[in-house]
Amino acid sequence: MCRDEARSEDFTSIVSLQEASKFASEFLKKEVSVSNISYLVQYGRVSRIEKEGSLMVDINDLLHYYKNNYTSREHIHKQKLGEDINWNLSFSEYREVETTKHVHRLHPYKGKFIPQLVEYFLDSHTDSFKTQTFFKKGDIVLDPFCGSGTTLIQANELGMNAIGVDVSAFNAHITNTKIDSYDHKNLKAQITDITKSLKEYLRNKNYIEFEEKLLNELKKFNERNFPAPDFRRKVVLKQIDEKAYGKEKELEFLPIYERLTKEYNIDLQTDKKNFLHQWFIKAVRDEIEFVFEHIKKIENLQSKKLLSLILSRTIRSCRATTHSDLATLLEPVTTTYYCKKHGKICKPLFSIASWWDRYSKDAIKRVEEFGKLKTDTLQKCLVGDSRNIDI
Repeated sequence: MCRDEARSEDFTSIVSLQEASKFASEFLKKEVSVSNISYLVQYGRVSRIEKEGSLMVDINDLLHYYKNNYTSREHIHKQKLGEDINWNLSFSEYREVETTKHVHRLHPYKGKFIPQLVEYFLDSHTDSFKTQTFFKKGDIVLDPFCGSGTTLIQANELGMNAIGVDVSAFNAHITNTKIDSYDHKNLKAQITDITKSLKEYLRNKNYIEFEEKLLNELKKFNERNFPAPDFRRKVVLKQIDEKAYGKEKELEFLPIYERLTKEYNIDLQTDKKNFLHQWFIKAVRDEIEFVFEHIKKIENLQSKKLLSLILSRTIRSCRATTHSDLATLLEPVTTTYYCKKHGKICKPLFSIASWWDRYSKDAIKRVEEFGKLKTDTLQKCLVGDSRNIDI
């Protein structure tokens, strides 16, 4: 038996991840998946146990974690907002994969409604606790603050027409791209062409070899100084001062990073006078421009709009900042740093290629999924002020 802290070899409480998932679901009275339990192990919340080659956990550890750290979302929100809130409208029983289904996750957007909430107000058959019906198939729904288009997408699914209005042209672009129909053959061909061209473009770039060497050095350094999940477990048990230790190791690795950037002549300069030059290192800016030039040449307007949205999503994920700061952008980060999110030394991004490839495949899957659900109704988001726009 291998585990991160000594304990008597009493296996009565040692269970598999599947058994732990069942126990946690019954204890919390909500679905807790095997992945949820695996996450707790990976991030040191509960001890890792290996028995006969299988990963297991101690029910006592799990129970201790939930009793000390778990407070239901319902209890938290009712404390803040009052006991009279309708918790049914939280739809907390839904998993993230259900609240971000198909095109709803085509592009990030802060503060959007989950589709289940929109369905509740539009559909008369959504939930048994609903007592009023406001819309029926064939109606026209108006969303005067359209955002990223959740209302319009769900109106389509439910067989209703819809008009959205938003002052942001980009928000309207997100919405209308989500709701559009596509020539999937053309879309896949365009993505394949751009991805292939990007790989050819990168073939002789020195920062590709640089990044490979950097990743190799980081792997060795992190395995030695931040062994997973032991390091995270010691942080949880307060056996390690994470902030002080992380800073110490960050400074220890920095000379290695500086040596490699100098050896490969990597341009890390930023300029606060220009947003792109402030938040994207030169290698990333060059790739963004390369892909953008290819997108501008696409003749199929629908494919062109979707690929521009994929590029926007890619750009967002490739900013020169820490993994925990993508949404707020506090300060540009162009060196290696201790990452609290991952519990190790991480690096800035030097290429968009992997994110472009990932998001392209994801976008194809999502528009295909939504295409199977679409109804023959009309939806459109207009750019303007909903107080005076001429619909």
